[in-house]
Amino acid sequence: PLSDPHIRAARSLRLDFEHLEFDSGYEPHEGESGRNRWLSQARNRTAHVWVLRHGSGPRPWLICLHGYRMGFPFTDLPAFHAARFHYKYGMNLALPVLPLHGPRKNGRRSGDGFISGDFLDTVHAEAQAMWDVRRVMSWIRMQEGGPIGAYGLSLGGYNTALLACLEDLACAILGIPATDFTGLTWRHGAPLQIRYAEHRGLAAEEVREVLSVASPFSLEPRVPKERRYMFAAIADRLVPPEQVRDLWHHWDRPRIVWYQGAHVTFRSHPGVGQLILDALRESELTH
Repeated sequence: PLSDPHIRAARSLRLDFEHLEFDSGYEPHEGESGRNRWLSQARNRTAHVWVLRHGSGPRPWLICLHGYRMGFPFTDLPAFHAARFHYKYGMNLALPVLPLHGPRKNGRRSGDGFISGDFLDTVHAEAQAMWDVRRVMSWIRMQEGGPIGAYGLSLGGYNTALLACLEDLACAILGIPATDFTGLTWRHGAPLQIRYAEHRGLAAEEVREVLSVASPFSLEPRVPKERRYMFAAIADRLVPPEQVRDLWHHWDRPRIVWYQGAHVTFRSHPGVGQLILDALRESELTH
């Protein structure tokens, strides 16, 4: 449980919010491969959350999980239309920063090391992401008893899918979700590096088996089918449509919107906005 985080006022893009910080407390188990390397990343041990909450009465909450290379207020708040959800639709929002992103980054760029070839680090990153987000949810539940939904984009969609298998959410909205890190690595990785890895005996199926311990395909969602929502792009060249299709099948074919566009053009497609609004209303997160 997260009972006493440090909270201070913050502002970005003319939007006031609260910056919540706490010691993550996540540690791989003794004897787990990569434990010492993971714990050596000091900045990643502090968790950060951008929070927008109303001062009066219980309100529903929406957990918003950002995409790869994000994790800063100036990227995350606009991506999720935080001001609109908060002021127009009356919700409280919590936007956790995923491990190795934003102020938690360990490399030159936000996200370096999350899915960069050391697949045990990816396992620890996903485990810590779930640990941190569930601690944030425990803090929310201590404040008031409103329902909590989750909405994720790209890498955040993957994490929302995983969270939906661990928590009883009011709804789970998966936007352009990545679902198979192994497939993405072999699709987007440098060909010379891939050939070298294969020459050294690194096989894609073995990597997929390692990552299966932190995969939404290894679990069943706790969120009812009628509260599962997805949207994806027909012409997505970053997350292949078949990745979304496979999770859609695993999730028993919930409501999905396929839009004619690329990975990040969903804002210009009215069907996506309607899906999100319907999800929030049907889950009683807004009216």
